[in-house]
Amino acid sequence: MPNLTSKELTAIEDQLGIEQNLIKKYTMYAQATQDSQLKTKCDEIAAKHQCHYNTLLSHLN
Repeated sequence: MPNLTSKELTAIEDQLGIEQNLIKKYTMYAQATQDSQLKTKCDEIAAKHQCHYNTLLSHLN
């Protein structure tokens, strides 16, 4: 992997924070709802953002 500039590292760190917030929100929404379809959709969205988080994190390792 090529070396990242400080600007690129900052952008990845910022996006990691955004992804973490989205994971927390959709996990919370899934836990709060009584609607099974909505719960499933929120869980899927949280999983998608977890995948994004893991991908971004891999760029830092």
